Amino acid sequence: MRDKFSALSIDKNCTELHNRSPDIYFTDQSAKIEGNSVTPGEWQEFSDKNVLKAEREKNAAINLRSVADGVLMQTYNDLKKQFDIVNLAFENRIEEMGKAKTKLETHLIKVKEEIGEMEANIDKLKQAIYEKQAPMKVSQTRSDHRTQRPNIELCRDPVQYRLISEANEINVNVTRLQELLADAESSLKGLIRNQLSLEEDIEIKKKSLYIDHDVCVEHRKHIQYVRR
Repeated sequence: MRDKFSALSIDKNCTELHNRSPDIYFTDQSAKIEGNSVTPGEWQEFSDKNVLKAEREKNAAINLRSVADGVLMQTYNDLKKQFDIVNLAFENRIEEMGKAKTKLETHLIKVKEEIGEMEANIDKLKQAIYEKQAPMKVSQTRSDHRTQRPNIELCRDPVQYRLISEANEINVNVTRLQELLADAESSLKGLIRNQLSLEEDIEIKKKSLYIDHDVCVEHRKHIQYVRR
């Protein structure tokens, strides 16, 4: 193409020459055929080949552009599809996490109620044990006083046996109450551990929800896929 522009410029310059042109001159080389010159047929054949080559390259470029457009469109569709899949996964995860957090919070409320009831039960057991002290003192005091009966009056009468039975019964009741108190206090410790575990799990769920909903999803709102 560059040669054709050069030849066109030379021929145009030649057509503009006339007898009074300032840049005309004599030369011995003008009246001969150059050895490297070509015939009009060869020139036409060369030009036709260049045209065909250019046409093929143009068609190849068109095909390449079509393939590139197809690849770009497929890439866009794949990215958009994956983007939508990830968004849906976030939505499902956030919903699942929210339900789990609500369930944990509901269970925590019940555990706190159970802790309150258990603490009240422990107070009642402690009070019941305390209230057994006075009857035990009375029974033991009576028995001690009766050991001071003189001589033959120190008799193992029914009253004495009844006092012994009463003291034993009070001891059994106190022992049972103390066992119940120990069980209640152990249960209370378990409930408190459960409460702490639930509160920790709820905080983890809150942080996860914040990261997924308030950070990741918000950032993804600024992602835009432009179809070209």
